[in-house]
This record gives sequence, structure tokens and C-alpha cells, in this order.
Amino acid sequence: MNAAPVKSVTGADYYGRLQEARVAPLWRIPGTTDPEPGVAEVPHVWRWRGLEPLLHQATEVMDLGVDEADRRALNAHNPSRVFGTTHTLVAGYQLVLPGENAPAHRHSPGAIRFMLAGAGYTTVEGEPVLMEPGDLVLTPANTWHDHRHPGDEPMIWLDGLDVPFVKQMRANFYEDHPSGGLQELDKPEGYSLERYGAGLTPTADRPAHPHSPIMNYKWGTTYAALKKLAESGTDPHNGVKLEYTNPLTGGHVLPTMACYLSLLPEPTKAQRHVSSGVFCVARGSGHSIVGGERLDWDEKDFFAVPAWTWYEHVPDPDTEVVLFEMSDLPLLEPFGLQRKEKRA
Repeated sequence: MNAAPVKSVTGADYYGRLQEARVAPLWRIPGTTDPEPGVAEVPHVWRWRGLEPLLHQATEVMDLGVDEADRRALNAHNPSRVFGTTHTLVAGYQLVLPGENAPAHRHSPGAIRFMLAGAGYTTVEGEPVLMEPGDLVLTPANTWHDHRHPGDEPMIWLDGLDVPFVKQMRANFYEDHPSGGLQELDKPEGYSLERYGAGLTPTADRPAHPHSPIMNYKWGTTYAALKKLAESGTDPHNGVKLEYTNPLTGGHVLPTMACYLSLLPEPTKAQRHVSSGVFCVARGSGHSIVGGERLDWDEKDFFAVPAWTWYEHVPDPDTEVVLFEMSDLPLLEPFGLQRKEKRA
């Protein structure tokens, strides 16, 4: 009978040597063979009724461009995180008072604005973009943008940015405009919508950037298209759903964020996918079951649906429900990482 081999090192000594060498044994690294994603983020809803007063109180403690910041925004952090509404996206409410201007800046994270109350302007690369309730406004990565409010009532919108993702990629950059204030207007109002909104592209001036050339998707147009599509029927998992698209490619509006508008004539069936998202209630009231938790919502509320988490929406009876959604789907698609499951 052969004798058992003599061990040259004990387990404790071996693992200690690995630690000193700054390597780890694969068989001891948790999560490498998990059958499904491990998701730390949790479902949560942020309610307009509770946060709107806090937004207005912010005007008493900070002035735009005077105090510690040039944006009066409240960012929603997931209860499981220090920063970020999901692991890739951050959402929140932003307010500008009548007569105020938010100075121009640009940054590597891309951003969207879904207008909720009031009216005013966001200037993007020299184009004044009128923001009215229900409009989707883009401020793509590294574009100069500022906010101007010539109206007579506060303007409030939902911010959506890919900051958590960009910071994880160590690609976050920020720059104030050289003027120290507002940028120069060098395009007429409605320029991008008139130039590209018809689905036709000037052959002599085709943009090469990866984002949509349209800076404002108007509520009237998108809502009318949604109602028209509803005449053709409904999807049991998504209701009646449209995506805001890049007219040059037919793809997502930003390379890191997709945006959608959904009409819910009836409760949806449960689904889950690897992409995470934030839903904002454009119209109506109801509730969603997210990860087994009931989230009640009203108009202008928004809520987080973490990655790989079952969810379904239930509109209140006799109520027209329209949901705006932003998703990190574009981050997954180039690598074939999106996966979906639907319950019948």
C-alpha cells in the first residue's frame, strides 16, 4: 500500500501566503458560480406629495449659483445604497424658480429630464429647448446645458442620470462653462425637433455622435401616438408601450439609457430582466408589486425596479395610467447580457 503524500504546507499557512501574494483562490471567492445575479438594491417608491415641500424648502436654504451648488436637486438613493437609485442610474426632482437661471456646465454622465410642473427652458449646445409638462428633454454626455426660467411658476422635473455607472467605470468628468454663466444661444428654438423629428436626415450634415439629435420629445406627440397604438391592442406584460428612439439609428435615445412611455389599460403580468429601471407616474394612480413588495403610487411619484426582480403594475379602476420609464438596457445589449423572464 502506498503511503499518503506528505503535505509541505498547512491550509492556514497556504492561504496566508496567497494573501501576502495578493492573489485569491477561485474556489473561495463567493459569487463566481451563483446561478443568478446577486442584487443588493431593493424596490422603493419616492412620493411627490412628501418631496415637493422639501424641494420648495430648499429655496430657503440655497440660492442657485450663490451657495454650494448651481442645481437645486434632490437625488433619490436606494435604501441599500449611499448613492444611486439603482446600481447604474440616479433619479430625483429638480426645481428652478421663476426668474432663476442655472449656469451652464457639461459632464461625462448623460442625463434626461421628464417635465412634471411649470414651463421653462433647458439650453443644450446653444439650442433653447422649451420644457413643458410631459416633455422628455435630453442633455447627452459632454453637451453644454443650462436652465432658464422666464415663466411665473416653479418648474420641476424628474432628473435621470447614469452617474453610478460612469463613476464605476472611472469615467466621470465635469466642467463649468467658460463664461461662468449661461451659454450663448446660436440656434433657434425647436431647431433639433424641426431638423430631425420628421424621420428625415440632412445628408450634408448627418450627426456622428451616439445619442439622438432630438433634444425634446413633446408630450402631445408621444401621448397621441400612445393612444393610437392602444387601438391595436395591449401587451399582457407591458400594456401599450412606446420607446423614444434615435431617428438616425432607430435605437435608444442615449448610449447608456433607454426611455419609454406606457399606457396601462389593465393590470400587467409579472416579468423580470437583468436591466434595472426607474418608473415615473405621468398620469393616474395604482400600485406595483416589485420583488413581492407592494408599492402604491400617484401622479408624479417615481419608483425603482432593481435588476432581475419580478414586477407587475396594477392601475386603479377607472383611471388612465401612463408611466414614463428610464432603463439601463443599452449598457447590457452590446455584450449580450440582457435576459428576460415572463410569467403567464
